[in-house]
Amino acid sequence: MPTEHAKNRLALEQSPYLLQHAENPVDWYAWSDEAFARARDQDKPVFVSIGYATCHWCHVMAHESFEDADVAAYLNEHFVSIKVDREERPDVDAICMDVCQSLTGHGGWPLTVMMDAEKQPFFAGTYFPRHSFGNRLGFLDLLIRLREVWDADRLRITETAFELTKALKEQAAASFFGDVPANIIDVVADHHKRMFDDVYGGFAVKPKFPSAHHLLLLMRIAHQRADMGLLSMVCTTLDAMRAGGMYDHVGFGFHRYSTDREWRVPHFEKMLYDQATLMMAYAEAWQLTKDDLYKTVVLEIAEYLRREMTSANGAFFSAQDADSEGEEGKFYVWKSEELLDIPSAIRDLLHVREEGNFHDEASGNAVEVNILYVSMQELRTLVKNEEWNRIRPQLLAQRATRVAPLTDDKILVDWNGLMIGALARAGRAMNDQSLTAMATAAYASFAQPLTFHRFRNGHAAVPTMLDDHAMFGWAALELYQTTGHGDYLRDAMDNADVVIRNYADDEGALCINSREVQDVLVRQKQGHDGAYPCGNSMAALLFAGLAAITNSRLFRQAALASVTSYGLQLARSGPGFCMLLCAWDSISGGTSEVVLNGDAADAFIVEAKTLCNASYRPRTFIIHKPADEAAASALREAAYPFDLAPVPSVLVCTDYACERPMTQIGEVSAMLKS
Repeated sequence: MPTEHAKNRLALEQSPYLLQHAENPVDWYAWSDEAFARARDQDKPVFVSIGYATCHWCHVMAHESFEDADVAAYLNEHFVSIKVDREERPDVDAICMDVCQSLTGHGGWPLTVMMDAEKQPFFAGTYFPRHSFGNRLGFLDLLIRLREVWDADRLRITETAFELTKALKEQAAASFFGDVPANIIDVVADHHKRMFDDVYGGFAVKPKFPSAHHLLLLMRIAHQRADMGLLSMVCTTLDAMRAGGMYDHVGFGFHRYSTDREWRVPHFEKMLYDQATLMMAYAEAWQLTKDDLYKTVVLEIAEYLRREMTSANGAFFSAQDADSEGEEGKFYVWKSEELLDIPSAIRDLLHVREEGNFHDEASGNAVEVNILYVSMQELRTLVKNEEWNRIRPQLLAQRATRVAPLTDDKILVDWNGLMIGALARAGRAMNDQSLTAMATAAYASFAQPLTFHRFRNGHAAVPTMLDDHAMFGWAALELYQTTGHGDYLRDAMDNADVVIRNYADDEGALCINSREVQDVLVRQKQGHDGAYPCGNSMAALLFAGLAAITNSRLFRQAALASVTSYGLQLARSGPGFCMLLCAWDSISGGTSEVVLNGDAADAFIVEAKTLCNASYRPRTFIIHKPADEAAASALREAAYPFDLAPVPSVLVCTDYACERPMTQIGEVSAMLKS
């Protein structure tokens, strides 16, 4: 057990990850000019440790090294130590991760970086064990070696730091502007067809990540080309993820990823951004196929969010840990004897075995616990099984008596934006007011969207970044289309204006940091969609949607620049930009606007809106007749014929030319089928 210590500086921070280290004997600083000033005054190297609250190996390194008195004593005497929450400062993390990958060929968390007092890195790695063994260097031995080089061969460190800093600055200044390849959609579709696992779904062998933005793009392609094979790949993957152990069958919600090909053995962490992007994918799959399973998954994710991931004022927490009581997945797995009261038919459906149903990945030995999963072929049977639906809440209550994993309760603007937008989109598609209410409540908790910080709660404000304004602006745009309230449309436009004004470089490419941020070495750009869509891609979606709705030349140009700023990289690695290509699909393929010209409570408008929203039309945007001055002013440039058309009516406009108004539901239905 770690020895209790007086709290260090991190006790004054708001990040749950930093607070986890507040009783370490290490003399930690948060990322601050104060820390680097001390390093300069005392001529010490700076040790930067980056992780996040639900990171398994971060916990391991903390227990092994940061709670160790000898390690702490050496760090405190010979280094200035900084602890960084990667979710609080993704800009610092991105710089350090680039250095780690360039030096080692890989990256991950915990991230271990050494810098000089000018924030110039000279060493990077990931997890280091406390003690050396074999060819693996232990953390204290590493510190001793690095300090020896610092004292005896400073020139070597200076040269390394100079070269790494030069590379970072060149990378930040690099331009990737270029035309989007004419065959980019063909390339991406063909790539996914080659990579598809036609037995278990997904587009890799193992590990398998949800990567919902890939599915969102593939559905667009399948729909436009009537490619039933591609649609089948998407649906197989959605079925496999919901059927496997990567899904929490008892409490709902998706775990982080699957460690195996079959989607059965997950990394048990749960992330808000996965719930958001997967909700979008299942909602759009329901629109496209009308398979009720996908609607059920959307509602299950929402139930999980309400129960475990929603703050008192409606905003959403960030994540839940994989570990409890020091073991990954202990909260979620079941011994066979715990499930004896379940009918044998359901036990068989869930693959419960007396000896356990999976093997330890490292040793290959059977583990005497069960991860609940169902075969794809029997998934719908289980979901519709009345007995299972009666038993499941009982298991949930039984599980609630266990020691629960940590919930990372920080409230991030960008991830909340993704979740709010997903809920608004799903609520609109399914005409479900409970989903819309969750979205509006969460949005309302951010009282002043243009003056918020990355954390909605806490006293130590962190400046907003591109992701925050892009994702929250996109959420506002989705809420406008769902509710018709003009304030949301105005907020979307204001956030888009902030992005253009504060985050674009001289060529129009978007940087992670605003122009005002001074405490990082470089202002980086990021266009690749990783575990979740990047800020540039979400900005492109925001700009494209606003251009369609408001007919703004400024937003149209910004949307185009967001994509063409990565034209050269799209030519080399298009599949890494799937959400950006969703925006490109709207930009290049043209959009339509469905104008609901009438009072929102009118019976015809209500029915027409429900029909239109349930239809899968990813290039179509919903316009509401302005009911307030905010909406009227935002839509003035688009000049929709609200006063000329019969009321109530529905108009479909393409390139700002509107077809004959429809006043009968039969006409609207025929239009949607055509």
